[in-house]
Amino acid sequence: MTQPTKVSPQVYPQQRAKASDESIQCWAHSQTGKRCTAKVTSREGEPIPIPYCERHLNSGDGALKVVNHPFFGKALVARYDLPAKYRMAYWGKRGQCANCDVEDRAISFYPPNPVTGSNIDPKIAGGRTLKRDNYNGVLNPGNTGDVIQYAACPGPNEKQNMRSTFQYFGLRNGDIGGLEFVTLMPVPKNTQLLHWYGSGWWEVRGIKRMDVGTKRYPAPLRDAPAKKKRRTEEEDEFTSPEVDLNKLAKAIDVEWKRREKQSEQTSV
Repeated sequence: MTQPTKVSPQVYPQQRAKASDESIQCWAHSQTGKRCTAKVTSREGEPIPIPYCERHLNSGDGALKVVNHPFFGKALVARYDLPAKYRMAYWGKRGQCANCDVEDRAISFYPPNPVTGSNIDPKIAGGRTLKRDNYNGVLNPGNTGDVIQYAACPGPNEKQNMRSTFQYFGLRNGDIGGLEFVTLMPVPKNTQLLHWYGSGWWEVRGIKRMDVGTKRYPAPLRDAPAKKKRRTEEEDEFTSPEVDLNKLAKAIDVEWKRREKQSEQTSV
């Protein structure tokens, strides 16, 4: 007897959290695709808290799944089909950056405005508060329930399907903080979630960047560049370049009139 095919649950993108919200509905979903109904409020006086309830801070979003990768330790995949603009939050404990010779999954922390909760400042060139004087250590997800730390970097033939929005959560010198990520395209079930680490990440660690997709857990591939048709010697000899026919007809008409006038002058 043929087993019925499991249909992925219908999941909708969440709204971005705002400082004006009295409480925020937890962004996470259950393993069956149901949105968590728990409300999240400020933990340390921050204007926008990490948008996960205590349960999902510790267990991670059920829409995501950490799996064993055959070559690279762990990987993060979609438990079921996810839509474009699905929001996720990376989070960790704030502290100092570890040496590069030690495995770490930390991300630099740039605390948002303590009132608006935004990392966008119109007074700063470029609008973003990515400035050295705003750096406030790193967010270390070690010994937490964060799962975004396992999202890999795409290899040379692959592309990212999620990215950070540069919307941070937390306070300067606070205990914990987070960073918003969003999917850039629909992500099919069991597809890996990938985001760009930056070229410097690989150079500093002396690691060669490689493709991470597997048959069981595929990765989105880069679009193949359009191949240019190679012209043969015969085509080069007999193929004429594109010509504006109107300009050509006008030029021929002018030339004929010139020749007619020259002929009349010669006969006189």
